[in-house]
Amino acid sequence: MSDPWVLATQQWYNVEYNTSLGPMLSEDGQPGWATMFALTRALQHELGLTALSDNFGSGTLAALTAFGDVTPSNPGSQPSNIVRIAQGALYCKGYNSDNGALSGVLNSTSQSAIRSLRTDMGLAAGSGVISPKVFKALLAMDATKLVAGGDSVIRQAQQALNGRYLHRRDFYAIPTDGYFLRETHRALLFAVQYEVGLADGVANGNFGPATKSGLQQQANLVVGSTDSTKFFVHLFQMAMRVNGYAVPFDGYFSTAMSTMVSGFQQFAALPQTGTGNLQTWASLLVSTGDPDRPGTGADCVTTLTTEKLATLRNAGYMYFGRYLTNTPDYGLDKCIKEGELQRILNSGGRLFPLFQTGGGQIGHFNYKRGEQVGEEAANAAWAYRLPDNAIIYFSVDFDALPYQVTDSVIPYFQGVHQRIGRTGRNYRVGVYGPRDVCTMIVDAGLAVSSFVSDMSTGYAGNLGHPLPANWAFDQIQTTTLGSGSGAIQIDKNVVSGRDTGVASLAPAIGVGSDPRIPAAQLDAFEAEWFLECYEHEDSPFQQAQMVINRPFVKARVAAHDAYITALAQEFNCYKALIMTPLIWEGMVIRADDEVADELVRLHYGALEAGNTPPEFGPDDSSTGVCQIFGRTGIRAINFGRNVGLISARQYDPSRWQDVWEVWQRLSTDEEFCIRVAAINMILEAGRPGGVTSTQLRSMTPSQVMAMCVGYNDSFYDSGQGESGMIYGRNRMQLYYAIQR
Repeated sequence: MSDPWVLATQQWYNVEYNTSLGPMLSEDGQPGWATMFALTRALQHELGLTALSDNFGSGTLAALTAFGDVTPSNPGSQPSNIVRIAQGALYCKGYNSDNGALSGVLNSTSQSAIRSLRTDMGLAAGSGVISPKVFKALLAMDATKLVAGGDSVIRQAQQALNGRYLHRRDFYAIPTDGYFLRETHRALLFAVQYEVGLADGVANGNFGPATKSGLQQQANLVVGSTDSTKFFVHLFQMAMRVNGYAVPFDGYFSTAMSTMVSGFQQFAALPQTGTGNLQTWASLLVSTGDPDRPGTGADCVTTLTTEKLATLRNAGYMYFGRYLTNTPDYGLDKCIKEGELQRILNSGGRLFPLFQTGGGQIGHFNYKRGEQVGEEAANAAWAYRLPDNAIIYFSVDFDALPYQVTDSVIPYFQGVHQRIGRTGRNYRVGVYGPRDVCTMIVDAGLAVSSFVSDMSTGYAGNLGHPLPANWAFDQIQTTTLGSGSGAIQIDKNVVSGRDTGVASLAPAIGVGSDPRIPAAQLDAFEAEWFLECYEHEDSPFQQAQMVINRPFVKARVAAHDAYITALAQEFNCYKALIMTPLIWEGMVIRADDEVADELVRLHYGALEAGNTPPEFGPDDSSTGVCQIFGRTGIRAINFGRNVGLISARQYDPSRWQDVWEVWQRLSTDEEFCIRVAAINMILEAGRPGGVTSTQLRSMTPSQVMAMCVGYNDSFYDSGQGESGMIYGRNRMQLYYAIQR
C-alpha cells in the first residue's frame, strides 16, 4: 500500500536532486532501502562531501558530528534540506514528522516524532534534537517497534543496550524489533566489554582474552546476584533468552533462573553448575563457546594411522569424523583408507561418516545433485560395510541465507533422501552446517542429527542462533596433537551423545570368487542394471536407445558370463569391474557409433591399398562391445603386458598398422574387447589412488570413481571435464549395483 507521505519524500528528492546524486527514485510511496540510500547521499551532499555513497559510514558520521546536532532552536540556522531529509526519513520509519509536509523546519510535530523515535529506541525522549548517531539510525530500515514474531523481552533488552551504551564511541544504535540478529549480537558483545571495563578504542566486539579475563574476574553469577552499577545479570539474561530460555530481563539471578542455566549447560554439554561462569558465558555469546574446553570428537582429512589414532585416543578422543569419498578430481585425498575403519573400532573408537564433494557455494545445491550425492554416499557406505541406521552427515559448508536454504538446500536434501535407500541399507541423513541451516533442514524433516560448524563464528547462520535441538557434534577448534608420525591436525568437536556413531561393521562382502549368474536370477539381475543405466541418462533419445539395446546387452552378458567369471578370478577382481563397461557401453551404443566405425574402416582400407585416406574420416573410434578406441586399447595392452596381467607383444600407438590391428580385434572379437576393457579399468584404478593389481578387491569408493571417470576421460580421450566426471559417477553407481 502506497504511503502518501513517503511518496511526497520521493517526489521532493527527485525534484531537488534530479540525477545529480544518483538514480532517480521510483515514486511508489513504498519505504525501502532505495529511498534510505538516496536520503543518505543527499545528506552527504548537504554536508559538503563529494564522494557519495549509499553507506552511512565513518566519513558521513564524522562530517555530521562536526556539523552538530539538528536542533529545533534557531530554525533559520539549520540548513532546511538537512531537516527535510530527517523529516522524510521519519516518514519512511512510520513517524508523522510534519503532517505530510516537508517544511524544512523542526516544528512541534517533527519534535514529537523525534521524541517518539528516541523512546522507541530506548533513549530518553529529549527535546526533539537529532544527534548524529540517532540520525545514522534514522537513515536505516531497522525497525524501532516490535515486529510480528519478535520477542518483547528481547526488544526490552535492545532498548536497554541503546539507552546504556549509545554514548560510547563505537556503539551504534541497534534495531528494537525483538529479533536478535547480527547487529544485536555485536552490540551485546560490546556491552559485555564495556561492563568489564574495556575502554573506547579497546572494546571491539570480539570475544577475546581481555573479555574472557574480565568476565572470569567480575561476572561469576550465582543465585542472588543482582545488578547495581554493573549490568552483567541483564546481559546474561539477554543471552539466555536468545538461546531459547524464558528468563526475565530484570537483573536478578533467581533460583528459577539457575535451574534454567543448568538446563542450558546440560544441553550444551557443559558442567552443570547452575551458575554464570566463564564457560557458560562463552557458550551463550559465541558459537564456539570456550574453544579450549575438552572435546571427545575429532574430524579430519588425514588418514588415521595406528600412530595418529594412538595420539587421539590417549588425548581422550573417541568419535572420529572421516570422509566417505574424495572429490572426483582427487583435489584432496581425504577418504577413509583400507583398514582404517577397523583400526578405529579396534581402538575402542567410533566413526561418524561425512560426505562432501562440494557444498561450499550455493550453485552446488539442487534436487538432482542431491540425488547424485545421496547415491554416491550410500554406495560408499555400503562398500565400507557401514551398518543399518548409520547417520551420514552431508555438508552445507557456507553461510547459506534462509531463502537459499528454502530454495536450494532443502530440495538438495530431498534428493538425498530420494536416492539414499537404493543400496538396501537404512542409512539415515545428518546435516553439517551453520546452526540456522541445520535447524531449518531438521525442521523440514530432512535430517535426524546435526553436526554444527560453530568455528565459523562470523556466519549469520551462527550469530544469535541457538544450537539445533538435535545437535550431535559441535565443531569448535582446529588443533594439532602429537609429534613425529603421531602428529595430526584435527577439528575438535564437543559430543552430545545423541549420535553414538558406528561401533561395528556389517558382515564382510565379496569374500571368495564371484559366482556365475544363476539362470533363474538373470532376469532380476538384468532389471537392476537396466534401471541403473536408464535412470542415469537425462536424454530421452538416449533412454529410448537403451530400450532398444537392452535385449542385446542381456544376451551378451549371458553368453560371456563364464568367460567373465574366469577373467575375474584371473585378475583377482570383482566381476563388476569387467561387467560395468560391457553393460554401460552396450546400453549407450547408437547408430552414429556404427557410422564412425565404418569411417575408420574406410580410412585404413585406403592406407592398406596405398591410397590417401579420405579427409573426413577419423583414424580411430570407440568400437566393440565395450566401446574402446584403438589407441586406448594399445595403452591398456601395453600396461597389462608390463605389469604381468597378460602376455602380448608391445604395440606402438604412433604406428598406424598397430592401431588398425588392435582396433579390428576390439571391433570383432568380443572376448578380446572385454579383456582389454577390464585391463583399461585396472590401469585407471591404479593412477590417482595407487591401486595395484593385488588390491582390486579392496578399492575405496573414491578409487572406483576415479577408475570409472578415467575409462571415459583417459589419457587418449581427455578433456571432457565435468561431462567425464558425470559419466564416471554414473558408471560408479552401476559398478556397485552389479557388485551388490
